[in-house]
Amino acid sequence: MDTKHSRTGDREIVNRWAVAEINTPISDLLSGKGLLLPDADSCIGYFYVDHEEGILFRIHSLCRRLPDTLPEIIRHFDNHGEGLTVISEDVEAYKLLSGEELLVLSIDEEQRWMLYYDPEMLHTLRKRVDIDRFRAPVYFDDVSVLLFTTDMVIQPELVWVRLNSQSEDGMSFQGTLLNEPYSDYGVHEGGMLTVSLDEQEGEWVLVAEIEFE
Repeated sequence: MDTKHSRTGDREIVNRWAVAEINTPISDLLSGKGLLLPDADSCIGYFYVDHEEGILFRIHSLCRRLPDTLPEIIRHFDNHGEGLTVISEDVEAYKLLSGEELLVLSIDEEQRWMLYYDPEMLHTLRKRVDIDRFRAPVYFDDVSVLLFTTDMVIQPELVWVRLNSQSEDGMSFQGTLLNEPYSDYGVHEGGMLTVSLDEQEGEWVLVAEIEFE
């Protein structure tokens, strides 16, 4: 099974099904709800982005690994595993499943519950590979932004912004400031910022300019 997890890995796992070993975090979750079965050593679940919680793994089924073939499903959970989620970093060993493998396992690749977590605007933002290098690990909708002002006395600083939407031309975004800046920019944690893609010295960066009157 694939045990790699990195910022590049985040792009690879989002909106993908996987079979994962039942490790301690998964075992604790299932045991706490009385759902862990003794003959299950793995589970099948779906990696998705929760706007506030980051990339989660929603456990859909319990299964047993078999040599040189797909796992044997022991139990499907009600409501497609509602309430059975762990943060993606807690999924230590997993193998992504192809569409063909899902068909053999009789798992519906399209999940209606995902409409709540992946609305059209956020889906569009999440498809933006060009801003992947600014994304926070695990927290896929959060990006690092260079905050600066027209007041040259205040030094620019990096902040975290949770993106909520983008402009029609895709060159600017609206987002929520996630941390309090060290300097007084007139904006504060929880405030809204307009973030732009800007080319500086031949390299694209995400910036938010605050104009002082």
